[in-house]
Amino acid sequence: MPSSVILKLVLLAGSGMAAAMPAPTVAEAPPAPVTSISAQVPVVVRIRGLALGGELRLRQGSSTLTANLNDDYTFAQTALAGAALDLQVVSQPAGQVCAVSELASASVPADSSPLFVRCRYVPGPRVVVPATLPNSPLSLMFGNLALRAAAYPGLPYESRPGVVGGQFPYEFRITGFTFNGGNQNPAGLQLDFRHGTLRFTPAAEGSYVIGLEIRDSSPTPRILTQSVTVEATRSAFVFVAPGGVDAPDRGSLAQPYQSVAYALARSTPAQVLMLRKGRYLSGGFAVRDNRAKQFIAYPDEVVVMDQDYQSWINVGINDFPAARFEDLDFTQVRQYGIFSDPSRSGLIVRNVRFADGREGGLGSNENPAFIHGYGDGVHASRHRLLVQDSDFGPLQMTSNGAYAATLFDAGDSLFENNQIRVGPISGGIHDKDNSQRNTYRENYIAFAAPNPHGIHVSAQDSSEDLHIHHNLLVNAGIRLGLQCTAASCVMRNHDVHHNTLIGLRFGWGVFNSGSSGTRIAHNIFTSGSATAYSWHSCLSAVPANFATQLSIGHNLIETSNTLAMHDTECGGSPMNMNWASWRNSHGMDTVLSGSVVTTSAGLLGAGPTLGLPIGDPRRVQLGHLYLVIESNDGLFRDGFQAGQ
Repeated sequence: MPSSVILKLVLLAGSGMAAAMPAPTVAEAPPAPVTSISAQVPVVVRIRGLALGGELRLRQGSSTLTANLNDDYTFAQTALAGAALDLQVVSQPAGQVCAVSELASASVPADSSPLFVRCRYVPGPRVVVPATLPNSPLSLMFGNLALRAAAYPGLPYESRPGVVGGQFPYEFRITGFTFNGGNQNPAGLQLDFRHGTLRFTPAAEGSYVIGLEIRDSSPTPRILTQSVTVEATRSAFVFVAPGGVDAPDRGSLAQPYQSVAYALARSTPAQVLMLRKGRYLSGGFAVRDNRAKQFIAYPDEVVVMDQDYQSWINVGINDFPAARFEDLDFTQVRQYGIFSDPSRSGLIVRNVRFADGREGGLGSNENPAFIHGYGDGVHASRHRLLVQDSDFGPLQMTSNGAYAATLFDAGDSLFENNQIRVGPISGGIHDKDNSQRNTYRENYIAFAAPNPHGIHVSAQDSSEDLHIHHNLLVNAGIRLGLQCTAASCVMRNHDVHHNTLIGLRFGWGVFNSGSSGTRIAHNIFTSGSATAYSWHSCLSAVPANFATQLSIGHNLIETSNTLAMHDTECGGSPMNMNWASWRNSHGMDTVLSGSVVTTSAGLLGAGPTLGLPIGDPRRVQLGHLYLVIESNDGLFRDGFQAGQ
């Protein structure tokens, strides 16, 4: 597809569909305020789905811009409000197709509302990666509820599943599509080949069943199939708009409520609150099993949840459906944005922008975070989180312990494709206490100054089966086991592979008597003059189980330091190891394992574009990027892969 073509999404009719599925009709919403069209206004775009490491170039009129993150961008040149929109894709990342949204205005928005541009992976060459642990069976979070179960007729529907296990990256395919039991042409379905994001417009009320096939990147691929059902029904939605009215017998698209609190109090557990464009002084409110638990923005409208530095959203649920926050902007967060206590049936946060926040409200050092999972001292996990495609902005810290997300007692959770740029605080993600079977994948975490806590697994009350892979950490590192100091605390099966980071720091927990299975492989370390590895605790001798509890090999290490590891607390510790001791005495990063120590790793780019260049065969082996030669070859016009 030419990169400048604006993609229009239309649900195509198969046999019999014309009768069963009329053309979409959507009731008129309250009119937007009229703005003079004689003014020059900024043209703003909001990017979604752009691959980590990719660059997208857009043109509006004679002005161009380059995007390399999923964010809002403003063209340098203003445009006449109400004039014809001339927004085009100039170039897009290899392996992806990007297009202006099918809902975009034909004219320049007078209020500079963002115009949405979406990118998605298209079928490409198969990737085969080196085998890494844990290599568990493929698993789809929430099973047949993996996608949002409710859609509104005539409005674009979008949802993304959470997949873990096997060998990443994955491939997603459509195997079937029915409407009310009848086979339909799947050409109107858009499916991201690598991320699994599904987008389509249901033309009529009824039951849509989509068959999914998921393959991993093992030499003999593992295959998982799952059918998911999306019910298109108006009765599942409650609408809220700043211009609405809080009164009985409202809540429809044509007659929305005005406030979230009023709508929530009159909702049922299976309903979805869909919010229209505007700012809501939401403050804090409780999400419980007896009312609606799903809050989403109207497609392509910017909804701002202004917490006014008052309180936070408190999620306490045990029953399905999972709590869901999608396509929302949070601002003026105090202490916590979303507080889970608990979310046993699931908490899904997707395409959420945490614009800003500050510590305060519970005294100092109470683990401020945009997402916080509260602990109760019982070993069973209490939170199951799926956090995808979200952006975490500046968080003001006044004491210490502030992170984008802090989790106690989280289990079977997945954080993927998020952007964390929170400013000078304690770190990015803090899996602090009693973590079980959590995965952190393809996140971009960046700090202006070096920070060892890009991803921090404290293991305060043990941690088991953690998987940290394919993340890009700019000026940030990974830390394991700092708070696992009690003899009873254990860390078992922590796999850290295919990350690009400045370094890795160990604490006590990795070497406690019951700990085992910390594996570090296929990473790129960019530590510069610092050491790639460090230890935080004064020891008079190297732990007896050092070489048996820790396995490190097949890494690319860019450093000029003569030490492989140093003790950050004591200058003369035996944990200060030169490369000869590290490799020959302890068997870490040996030449035989494939590890390379160099002063120049051959990385290109900076910030989100940092990595090995396209065409470098080391990509599959090392670091966060995995497509060696990216191509759109072998595609049919409908976007399905040849031979599929």
